[in-house]
Amino acid sequence: MMVQNEKTIKKRFNVVLTILMIILCLTGFILIASATNVLETGKYKLVISQVIWFCLGLSLYLIFSLIDYRMFANFYVIIYMIMVILLLYVDIKGINVLGGQRWIKIGPFSFQPSEISKLLMVVFFAKVVTMQENINKFKTLAKVLIFTAIPIVLVLKQPDLGTASVFIAIITTILFVAGLDLRYFYAAIGALLVFIPIAWEFILHEYQKDRIRIFLNPQLDPMGKGWQVIYSQIAIGSGRVFGKGLFMGTINRLDYLPVKESDFIFGVAGEELGFVGCIIIIIVYALLIMNLIKIASTCKDKLGSYIVAGVAGMFGFQMFVNIAMTLGIMPVTGIPLPFVSYGGSSMLTSMASLGIVQSVYRENIKTMF
Repeated sequence: MMVQNEKTIKKRFNVVLTILMIILCLTGFILIASATNVLETGKYKLVISQVIWFCLGLSLYLIFSLIDYRMFANFYVIIYMIMVILLLYVDIKGINVLGGQRWIKIGPFSFQPSEISKLLMVVFFAKVVTMQENINKFKTLAKVLIFTAIPIVLVLKQPDLGTASVFIAIITTILFVAGLDLRYFYAAIGALLVFIPIAWEFILHEYQKDRIRIFLNPQLDPMGKGWQVIYSQIAIGSGRVFGKGLFMGTINRLDYLPVKESDFIFGVAGEELGFVGCIIIIIVYALLIMNLIKIASTCKDKLGSYIVAGVAGMFGFQMFVNIAMTLGIMPVTGIPLPFVSYGGSSMLTSMASLGIVQSVYRENIKTMF
């Protein structure tokens, strides 16, 4: 009987997904410990905080995996309202950190609503697209996109170009899986090319323009805004093939690399684990995303397929942009590396997202047996 129960659990629960998630989280703990020089300072505050967030995230992961995702998605109007209200509240009462008003403080805790909004956007947009008879009708598509434009504009006001781009990645992925005519994508690319000079002139803040200038040439401000990118590249390059060893990175230990526990944690990985270590991390992410794609493609329910596709697009885009940012081949946008970068909001959102994916997997497997 016990063996039969174990087989049933394996059939209705994607164990591989859980293992990959835990591997990435453990990698994050180790890299955060190294980034904060715990062996020298004895200060474990950030590592302990991340472990606590992981435990809370694991609870969310299990809870969301046991709740039928369709029931959750049925509250799409409330989900949308929560998302908009949170983003509006940030605009009015948010805490300004490093030039961006992105945080809400409740007692001793601070969280980033834009992170939570990523998952809310996935569920809301997947449900709305599922409800449409023909997404290729221009009026239908325009109506759907108007609703998504509001949270994107609110996020841009913070300003948070990184999260806005993640929203667009989620929307694009779901529309692609839903079978949107490629002509719309071509038209969007054309509109983007027209929009870029307008955005540069009237929308982008000066610090965002500086990030693009520094991306094109970090040496324009090597002692200022170009410092992060330059030393991230130096750290990764100095790791060579096998790295300098954990807790042995000189760029890391001498604190030459800012925000190394969060946005630039891949720089720490490059220096201490080398090319081989970085490739292994990328392979784990690739396996995770491939697993998500497999679940989305085999899902018999459109809503479930769109939700999983949205989560895959969210993780894939964030992983690509964060790593590209540390390598200096994309502008610095402040997008975290899922499960690895330090941050409670990111950890909880990422784990809850995979919990919903497990729910999709479990409910669809249930219909097959």
